[in-house]
Amino acid sequence: MKTPTKTRVPLYLVLLASTLTACTWQARPTPQEEGPVAKIWRKSAQTRDFERFTRQGTALTAEGALELDAATALSTPDPFPSHTPPNAQTPLPAGSYVFGSAASEEHTISGGFDNVVPSFDVLTPPGTWVRLTLAARVEGNWTKDYDFGVWAFDKGTVARHSKDRQEDESGKVFTDTLALKKKADALRMTVWLFSSKPGVSPRVRALTAAMTHSDRKATEEPSDKRAWGTVLEVPGRSQMLYPPDGGAWCSPTSVSMILAYWGGKLGRNELVVPVPVAAEYTYDTVYEGTGNWPFNTAYGSAIGDGALHGLVARFDSFTQVERLIAEGIPVSISIAYEKGELSGSPIQRSDGHLIVVKGFTPEGDVICNDPAFPNDELVNVTYKRQELLKAWDHSRRSAYVLWPSGTALPAGSLTFVQ
Repeated sequence: MKTPTKTRVPLYLVLLASTLTACTWQARPTPQEEGPVAKIWRKSAQTRDFERFTRQGTALTAEGALELDAATALSTPDPFPSHTPPNAQTPLPAGSYVFGSAASEEHTISGGFDNVVPSFDVLTPPGTWVRLTLAARVEGNWTKDYDFGVWAFDKGTVARHSKDRQEDESGKVFTDTLALKKKADALRMTVWLFSSKPGVSPRVRALTAAMTHSDRKATEEPSDKRAWGTVLEVPGRSQMLYPPDGGAWCSPTSVSMILAYWGGKLGRNELVVPVPVAAEYTYDTVYEGTGNWPFNTAYGSAIGDGALHGLVARFDSFTQVERLIAEGIPVSISIAYEKGELSGSPIQRSDGHLIVVKGFTPEGDVICNDPAFPNDELVNVTYKRQELLKAWDHSRRSAYVLWPSGTALPAGSLTFVQ
């Protein structure tokens, strides 16, 4: 595996490279308005949302998930003729696989958005893969369908990758994030299912879009203090134990810690994986790194045959995170900071870094596992609440959330749009 050579590029400036470049993000401005800023659009099998999708070559399982329909799945022409096996230069030949799609209804988003990260909860047996596209409505017109690349859990079917060089008059895709040049008021998502094995299909359990608006900043919600004094038993893991690539493995290391936590809680040993394994299964061959956010939550929700749900989220406050901690759900957040801005951090500065929030002190400061410490025993650290909040602002308060399948997230932890 190669050390990542690409960093996330922010919308209005180019960030300098740092030790942990695989997780960089964009700065957050400060104007304020009323109402929530961070919003989550989520459609799932659990709530039978896919019944309202426009389907072609796909069908619903008894549980409400999406899968290929053997009778109507298409074989040609493929709208994405770039499905290439690992370590190969030639795409799979036409007719060697079938595919289908399912498109969501057009969903108006109150208050609008100009920045969105899609994610997906899917199972892809060997021989199968999925692709996700997303469009937004800006000033009454729909943008093109932006392509968020190919995901497959299996490493031998197709090369897992994002889509490079996507920019037009409406917006630009930064690996896994669509940054629009004007505010949108609606979105539409399409998922594409592929299979090269007869009778074998991907299964789509949920689709998510985490949205925010860069002209707004959320007001910090007063804490209800229920989680103060609570610390979840999340195993500590250091990314620095795996040179030379480990210095950029903050994302899969954080995921591996959360997986190990749930493996212990649920008695599912298959969720406990070494850091290099998590890095291997989240590697994006176009990004050339392990920092593709939807790929990390997709891996977390696919391992163990879907023992967990997963999504990329946006939050408005630490109070929302406290509600998750109070219910036993750790969260991985993306932070960035300059020298002297985060007391006790293991590195002086970072353009982007993933850590795991696992609790709060009795005073409300934030107890974390920071994988940038040099060994597993040292990753436990307490950060000052306001300092960490400022560092979190750089990612528009973005995070990974993984939780047990078949259960709901606690009320008030995320703002879901209806």
